[in-house]
Order: sequence, then structure tokens, then C-alpha cells
Amino acid sequence: MAGPVSDTSNVRQTVLPGGLLFLSERLPHIRSVALGLAYGVGGRDDPPGSEGLAHFFEHMVFKGTPDRTARDISFEAESLGAELNAFTEKEQTCFVGRFPGDKQAEVTALLAGIVAAPAFRAEETEREKSVIREEIQTAEDDPDSKAADLVYRALYGSHALGAPVTGTPEAVAAFEPDGLRRLYGERYHAGSGMAVAVGDVRHDETADILARLVPARRLSGADRRSGPGPAERPVLVHTRPELTQVYVCLALPAFAFGDERRYALSVLNAALGGGMSSRLFQRLREDEGLVYSVSSFVELHGDTGFVGIYFVADRRKSDRCFDVLREELGRLRRDRVGADEFERAVNMVRSSVVLGLESPLNRMLRLARTQLLLGRFLTVDETLEAYGRLTLDEVNGLIEQVLGDEPFHAGAVGPIAPEELSGLVAGLAD
Repeated sequence: MAGPVSDTSNVRQTVLPGGLLFLSERLPHIRSVALGLAYGVGGRDDPPGSEGLAHFFEHMVFKGTPDRTARDISFEAESLGAELNAFTEKEQTCFVGRFPGDKQAEVTALLAGIVAAPAFRAEETEREKSVIREEIQTAEDDPDSKAADLVYRALYGSHALGAPVTGTPEAVAAFEPDGLRRLYGERYHAGSGMAVAVGDVRHDETADILARLVPARRLSGADRRSGPGPAERPVLVHTRPELTQVYVCLALPAFAFGDERRYALSVLNAALGGGMSSRLFQRLREDEGLVYSVSSFVELHGDTGFVGIYFVADRRKSDRCFDVLREELGRLRRDRVGADEFERAVNMVRSSVVLGLESPLNRMLRLARTQLLLGRFLTVDETLEAYGRLTLDEVNGLIEQVLGDEPFHAGAVGPIAPEELSGLVAGLAD
């Protein structure tokens, strides 16, 4: 193995001979390892008309290599006590292994081997199309998932960010092994990916295995992502008259993950609807009993982002929910976040960071995400120090920037017509 090695905090990093970056964080008190092979390729990178291609590729990686069948992979993993999984997001695909530390060499070789050499057999491709069609239908039938998909479409329109990561049945039906092989060759390489391991890690041993099994391919000149344009229809509804509740997801544009204001935004979100002491939870659920589920959230990507509000309400109470939401947003714009509220929200957000440190998987995903989005990893100390420096004025300064008078985008599912929801959403700006 060759390449520069450096230490920052308790994270080691090595650039393997083929150019793949390998990060590891050893936790002496942990007896397991979470290993991820993460690539900066996701749903937004699918070519037009091939929505769901990255997600389909993720599935197919576990369907066999030239010398292993899908059954072989499952049996070998479980014989080692390992859990193998994967996920595809808007901007990332990650292949994950969790296993006892004493099986590190064997499981690392297994995961690296299947990611490095997927076979894309024709019979497995056809079989997996059926599986993913079921996955798409499940999301279509689930009001929570559908509302989230609709708000993305309402925000980003026909841009790839607005499409579900799973794609459409029509697009999935057209996928063929040759197209998957091209996707692998063009997009999944050392220049777009990285390896991360957290827990009972033996860094040099794992680096040697990865260097031996991961292809030494590093492509340049990859396609530059295009940013989203204006939304064509800012309010989208999937009317389902058989339901008794309305599932509503609202969003306002924010900024990209790399913006340093993300720390202030996470605190503002906590005060607005991010916990049980938040304004929306206390007013909509505790004071008025209008909802069971209500929250606010933040989604930040490489070049864009938004802050969202989600609630589920009985159809007969939905009008009142919007009235209360308008009142609470108006009160926040008028009175700002108070000092006690700020302290409580900061402590809540910092606590979520600290509690997440208990999980090697969470730590691994955190390192991968920050490296892929920022071009460098963030240590936990950096994050906690950023919250320690945050001021009340910085949080309140975001209110007009993010929660000002701009109209909300919305996605909803339930027994409500698009015209009615559009009127309710427009009323939030009054």
C-alpha cells in the first residue's frame, strides 16, 4: 500500500494507489465495525428518462459477481455475522457493512469485492425490476412518502431533484444490463467515491484489502450537475377521497449544505418544530389537540436546500391547522426567538450530535456525508464548537431570510382538492 497518510483528531485518512480516499475512526470501546463504500452519485444524477437508475444499480450490486450469486453473498455475509445493506439518496449511494471486529478482513473483502465487480446478469435484472416496481407502489400508497415526493416536485419541478429516487415503473422497465455496466464504468470510481470505517478498525489492514480489490480507476471530467430552475407548479396534491386525514408537507427554499448558516438554521428549526418543546408541537398538538404528528425539518443538498413543515390532520381540522400555522409563523417573525428558547434549542441540537456518537454507523455516515458534500470531513469537535459560537442574533437573522414572505411550496395527500390547498397555502403569507 502506498500514498499519503495523515491524522486529524482521531480520524485517519489514506489515499489508496488508485486514488480512493479511505477514512477510519477507531473507537477502542466498540467491538464492531461499520464500513461504507460511499459514492457521490444519486437520484439527481440519473439521465432524463432513466429516473431510478442509480437506485436500480444499488440493488443490482447485491445480485452477484462473476464468481458469486446473490444467494452466495447472503450466505457468506450471515456466516460471518455481518449485515450488508445499501441506500440511494438524492446525491449519494452507499454500500454498508456492519460486522464484529474480528471478522474485519473477511467482510471488508466481501463488500469490496461485490461493489467492485457486479455481474449485472440479465435474469437478475428482470427479477429486480419486479421488486422495485413493488417498492415504487409501496411508496405511492404510503401518504407520508407520497407527500414528501410531491413537495420535492413542487420545489424542483422537472429537474432531477424533483423526481423520486426510486424512479418510475416506465423508466425501470427499460433498464438493461448494458446500461448498468455503462453507469458503473462512468460514475462509480475512485474519483466519485470513498471508503469509511468506524469502530474496532485496523486501518492499515483494511486499507490493504481495499487497495487490492477496488479497481484503480479515477476518471476526470465528470458531468457537472445543473442547478434546479423555478418550479412549474408550487402546490401539488394527490387527492385520495377514501382517506380521512390530510398529509401536508410545506417547504421554503434555503441554501446549500456548505453554507455556514446551516448551524443557525438547525437551531431555528428546533425552535420552530424540531422537538416537543417547539412552537408548532406545543400549539398544534398540546394546546389545541389538532394533530398527532407535526414537525419541521431541514434538507440541505450540494447546491440548494429547504426548510420544511409536516403535519397530518383530520380533514375537518385542516383549515384550523393552517390558521394556527399562520399565527405561529407571524409570531416568530414579529417576536423572534427568545434567549431561553435559543438556549434550549441549541442544547437540543448539540445533544442530537452527541447522542449520535454512540453509533458507529451514524459516525461513519456523518464522515461520508461531510466529505462528499464539502470535500473534507468535519470532526465532531468542529461541529460542537460551531454551535458553541452561535449567537441569538445569527439565528434571528435567518427568520426573514428563510421564513419571510415568500410563498410556500406544498405537497399533500388526502381528501382535499388542489384549489383548496392552494388557497390555504397562500393564506400563510397573510
